[in-house]
Amino acid sequence: MVINLKKTVWMLILFVSGYSPAQTTKDTLQSGISGFSRLASPIYSGDGRWVAVRKRYDLTQDTLLVVDTQKPSVPAGTIALGGQAIFIKGDGILVFGQGKAEFRNLKTGNRKNYDHVKIASPLSLAGRYAILDQETNLTIYTVDNERLQYITRVQELPVTDGQKKLYIYRQNAGHQEIIDLSGNRPKILRTTLNTIKKMELSPSGKYLFITEIEEKSNKSLIVCINTLSGKTDSLPAVSREKDDYYKITEIQEGMAFFISLHSPKKPESKIVDIWYGTDENLKTRKIGITKNTYWIWKPEVNTMQELPTHTYPVFAAINSDRYFLAFHPTKGHDYLNYEPQLIDVQIYDLLMKSYRRIEDLKGVNYGSSEIFCSSNGKYLLGSEDGKRWSLFELNSMAKSIITQPNLQNPVFTMDGRYIFFESPNDLWRYEIKTKKLKALKVAAGKATKIVNANQSKISDQWNFSVNTIDLKIPLLVEALDGAYTTYFTWKQGKQKEIVPPTKNGVRNIVYNDGLTSFCFLEENYNMPPTLYFIKDDGQKKRLIPAESKTDQGSFALQQDIIHYTTNDGLPLKGLLYYPVNFNAAKKYPMVVHIYQLQNKMSNQYLTPGYHNRDELDIRTLLEKGYFVLLPDTVVGNSGPGLSALDCVNKALDLVSHNPNINMQKIGLIGHSFGGYETNFIATHSNRFATYISGAGLSDIIRSYFSYNYHFTGPYFWQYETGIFQMKSYTINKSAYINNNPILNVEKVNAPILLWTGKQDENVPWDQTMEFFMGLKRHNKQVVALFYPNGRHALSANSDEKKDLHQKVLEWWNYFLKDKRNISWIENR
Repeated sequence: MVINLKKTVWMLILFVSGYSPAQTTKDTLQSGISGFSRLASPIYSGDGRWVAVRKRYDLTQDTLLVVDTQKPSVPAGTIALGGQAIFIKGDGILVFGQGKAEFRNLKTGNRKNYDHVKIASPLSLAGRYAILDQETNLTIYTVDNERLQYITRVQELPVTDGQKKLYIYRQNAGHQEIIDLSGNRPKILRTTLNTIKKMELSPSGKYLFITEIEEKSNKSLIVCINTLSGKTDSLPAVSREKDDYYKITEIQEGMAFFISLHSPKKPESKIVDIWYGTDENLKTRKIGITKNTYWIWKPEVNTMQELPTHTYPVFAAINSDRYFLAFHPTKGHDYLNYEPQLIDVQIYDLLMKSYRRIEDLKGVNYGSSEIFCSSNGKYLLGSEDGKRWSLFELNSMAKSIITQPNLQNPVFTMDGRYIFFESPNDLWRYEIKTKKLKALKVAAGKATKIVNANQSKISDQWNFSVNTIDLKIPLLVEALDGAYTTYFTWKQGKQKEIVPPTKNGVRNIVYNDGLTSFCFLEENYNMPPTLYFIKDDGQKKRLIPAESKTDQGSFALQQDIIHYTTNDGLPLKGLLYYPVNFNAAKKYPMVVHIYQLQNKMSNQYLTPGYHNRDELDIRTLLEKGYFVLLPDTVVGNSGPGLSALDCVNKALDLVSHNPNINMQKIGLIGHSFGGYETNFIATHSNRFATYISGAGLSDIIRSYFSYNYHFTGPYFWQYETGIFQMKSYTINKSAYINNNPILNVEKVNAPILLWTGKQDENVPWDQTMEFFMGLKRHNKQVVALFYPNGRHALSANSDEKKDLHQKVLEWWNYFLKDKRNISWIENR
């Protein structure tokens, strides 16, 4: 029965678990999706001869396309296997995943396939690879498929650097053997009766660390093996609990090792759970408390010293064997930032056993403190005000403040002479000795990014890293100037343009070892990705053309970029996409999607399918005869909801002059923060025929005063310093009231589809239930979809994702195209 919406008010709540949509509609959708592919994730051989790129499909098997840059017109091969791919010295490529592997010699064309594969381990520089099968047998082959070694009863996965080194352990005659398979013959490094819990290789490859459980004492201990000399050292056994775990941080390629033991204790089940207003670490309410113990081990002299945690409970390595950071991780944490700023940070001197304070540290690029260390362990870079960088010389504790604002992502040179900075305006270089900062004038007025910097994280929990660049090879820099992107190299004051300024999107640039040749994908909304090869002398070749045969329609796509100004005077953009086979004599419905700034999507290639986020499948909508509008939204003085309403109204005012848009048939969709914006606009607008809101907040006052189990802490940081950009509730109560969707739920005047995952801890699913109940109380037209196994975003290609993808399209067709007989909408 068709419902007369003018006379009938209806509500429907669907708890979706095993719902199977109509097969004919599903088949039609999947048939449209299956015809599209996109190139992605190119890889490059070290010598620059071979390139491989993924051809991705939503519904069928990915394939890997291989190209010889010396003969680009002759396809080198296609490998129909998803997973990881890597080139191996000697013109080989290894592809592995999904329980299979394939090796191909690209020079001879010989190939070998493997089934029942547990893991494949490439040794790219050694010209070898290893296959571990499901029967725990490991075989090592050369690029000519000669079998070098065969080992049985291998336990767990091999440990490798991916280049030359490979280690395994196995059970043999009641004991455990640790074996080096890096050479032509197996070499037993250690035999033990202990149980091996974990094995890892240091980043330098010089040391192999084994965590063992002693047979008699059941204590956990660490054994270290020098991979060059074979010397074995056993470090003291200190842990008794099965949940304890070690983290090992290498300092200056094996000069020393920072060893931390973490002993987690889960929250206890009690008759009452007591919370204190003075608690500075509410994260423990969900994950429990972890006790930390730290040591510094110096392998040359085999000394191990424990660091004192009675004054400062947390230590962190800063790439020095003498100096370490010491701090209280949550001291003074007011939860106005997601992660705590570090207060009362100390430098601990292991030699003198003393502390020196270096002030409080704040984040520049992130909400929490950032620290960057030099490769020689002499310098530490952080910020005391969140705006300017302070450089500390660790021996003397001399401090130099770099006053230039907006310097980002610092990178030390390997020789310790300079620090390079990215910025919104040019590339900058700071000379440490002279304390002189200089704009290099290679990208004036352009935002820069150093592409080939090496980043080594030295802390899992904190934003501490060693960022370096070797000036023996050029810097590869990306420069953005509005809609234009360019790439260039820079070395010793000389600049070479690699990719000329282009409005196309340049993605996934890869390069050979010497940065003399490059490959990248180039695309646009109306141009499928094309794989290009270019040398530093400017010679550009098209290796794999755009998928013109399967997607000829993309070349006919149309896009307008609109410009508007908010009530606060902020200039914004919007992207307007035209329907496929657009006819200027017709009118079309339009779908509007909102989520902050979207204009950067202007040069992204559009393919239909379940990989699209937020249930915004632009290409499918265009194929089915919709305009799609992506207006930028920002938070202005009036608050997030009212500002979004202003931005959307300004964009609609502009496109309303387009005679081909049916302004009576417009739908609004958003997810997460965009879902909140959609909820709010639905309570304040009469310009939309329908709405779709996913995982959106309905009551920001309740949310502000809640404990968030995804971020494990109070949620008011999201409002005061996060995405909502509001002052505290106490200071500006009226803003929270005026921007709260639930307080005006009775004003919603168009049908609305709500959806959420019941495993969502980011935006709790009961926020969607609350909005549904408010709409139900006022007899509004609402359907709510609750996915029991869904999280904040539904997993790509999951049954839930496919179900929602179809329902969203059916919802648009029902309310914007008047297509009826859709039972789940019409049921009451």
